[in-house]
Amino acid sequence: MYNNRGRDMAFDGINCVECGGSEFRLVNDSILKRKFPFVRGDNLKMCEKCGAKYITCDKCGNLFTRVHLSTDLWGVTDTCPSCNALNEEIKAWIARGHP
Repeated sequence: MYNNRGRDMAFDGINCVECGGSEFRLVNDSILKRKFPFVRGDNLKMCEKCGAKYITCDKCGNLFTRVHLSTDLWGVTDTCPSCNALNEEIKAWIARGHP
């Protein structure tokens, strides 16, 4: 995966894939919560450096996958990059073909 500067940024579940930032805070985004059934108030974090938003893994707490208003089926993953936990909600969302 590449960030907007063209540098290779492998998503490790700890650092932001967009800017490499490592500081995140919990946020509440009512629009993302309405659009994606797997976004809840307790699992959405935002990068302090660039504002990219990620849901967190229920098992290990690390960053699971990035979400934004134009996220589509190919922009999310159903498996945590840190602990390999499967998120059943995301898996079902992908299977239904919801953009």
